[in-house]
Amino acid sequence: MKNHLKELIASSPQRRISYHDYMDAVLYTPNIGYYVREKEKIGSRGDFYTSGNVGDAFGRSLARWFVYLIKMCGVSPRIIEVGAGDGKLAYDILVFIKEMEPLIWDSLTYMLVDGSPYHRKIQQERVGMFKQAVSVASLEKWTKVNGIVFSNELFDALPVHVIEKYKGALVEVFVAEKEGDLVEVREPLVNPGILSYLTERNITLNERQRYEVPLKMVQEYENIISHIDSGMLLTIDYGYTEREWKEPTHLQGSLRGYYQHEMIKDPLMYPGDMDLTTHIHFDTLIEIGKRKGFSNQGLFLQNEFLIKAGILEELKDHQGTDPFSKTAKRNRAIRGLIVPGGFSEHFRVLLQSKNLAEDAKILPE
Repeated sequence: MKNHLKELIASSPQRRISYHDYMDAVLYTPNIGYYVREKEKIGSRGDFYTSGNVGDAFGRSLARWFVYLIKMCGVSPRIIEVGAGDGKLAYDILVFIKEMEPLIWDSLTYMLVDGSPYHRKIQQERVGMFKQAVSVASLEKWTKVNGIVFSNELFDALPVHVIEKYKGALVEVFVAEKEGDLVEVREPLVNPGILSYLTERNITLNERQRYEVPLKMVQEYENIISHIDSGMLLTIDYGYTEREWKEPTHLQGSLRGYYQHEMIKDPLMYPGDMDLTTHIHFDTLIEIGKRKGFSNQGLFLQNEFLIKAGILEELKDHQGTDPFSKTAKRNRAIRGLIVPGGFSEHFRVLLQSKNLAEDAKILPE
């Protein structure tokens, strides 16, 4: 990967590349990028956890809500998971519906969308026994989708441009090479896409404040919603509103790495071997969705959403004294998803709908 980066930098006209191009290279270069190569990324042997890997209650709670949407809100029994990763979440959702809702199961289609050949291979091993499940590389062949489209920690993994207010002027931060090491360099901000994004959203920065501009997120989100004719769009991720981005604690932005479950502040370390992530811009997703005919149904803390979706139904009576029993560990995992300060604390859930009945109650009361 380091040789690949050196070649990219050396071949660029000004011998530096944007953070967007750096992230795209280290995360998605075929065969050697972090997300596409054959390497465990999620779980104890990877670099990070997702909510879906903390037991099966997260997936079962989503499935319970999906069933509610299908039965009570008239949503079609088609579920599309964008960025399906290793298929663990899909497996938990499919098992719940198979066990609890045989009528829906018989008419269900579940599509796992992931651009990584390695992930699609793992998905096939995990959910290939279900005729309802199909793995695809993209949504391009699927148009006028009716159903439920969702993602879990998808947008935070997309490349971003990094800008900063430096000595009173806006600059873009680039990646260059100096004496064999990767280093940051600042250049005047001239990218028209970035300037347009800042102008449209009236973004202003304080001196030395950094800010990630998610042009790729906008592109991917617009692509996803362009395929949806009716149904529910669910986005689970960590991120901020525009008001929160202005808080002093976020002056250095949110780009960081995760390597062997340790947070790494320097995104230039371990290129190709480390996950890179940023907090997403929820207000941007809401704004674009409204322009494209989607109704904003609310932005929730993840633990708040999970309780509304019925995660408490997953708790089991436990009379034993063994704290390491299967039931005890599972109950602890569920509590970790819903208690203040637990796993859900940094995650939010954005609900958007299109062409649903005006009186449809998208969350159980």
